[in-house]
Amino acid sequence: MAVRLFNRTWELLEDADRDDAGDREALMTAMASRLHWAGIGTDENLAAGDWLVAHVASRLGHAGLALDFAAAAHERVSTSSEELPTWLVASTLEGLARAHAVAGHDEERDAFAADARSVLEAVDDDEDREIVESQLATIPGLAPN
Repeated sequence: MAVRLFNRTWELLEDADRDDAGDREALMTAMASRLHWAGIGTDENLAAGDWLVAHVASRLGHAGLALDFAAAAHERVSTSSEELPTWLVASTLEGLARAHAVAGHDEERDAFAADARSVLEAVDDDEDREIVESQLATIPGLAPN
């Protein structure tokens, strides 16, 4: 269920004709996906779930919610006893940059984006690196690298 809700969230985000009801559904499905991971998911699942909620909240302009979930995602990858993929660390930094952009914190946005780009240098898988780079490219107000 968590995976299906995660995928549904992306379907909604990619819908160019999404209306206010679609925005609300995207936020609900992201949160429901994260909730379903609670208690059964790995740190990777939980961090990705927190990142998704932050991403949707950022896209919808809910800065406080985005900052809370982006920070939770990054804290999880930073303190996990599991060996988490490097792309996920970069992704959580991208999430922090995006959330700070929405909150109007330009210095923090730029610093977290620079950190994400630095971490991406260690990502060997081209597809993983390109996904995070494509996310960085859509952060409001961020200068292209």
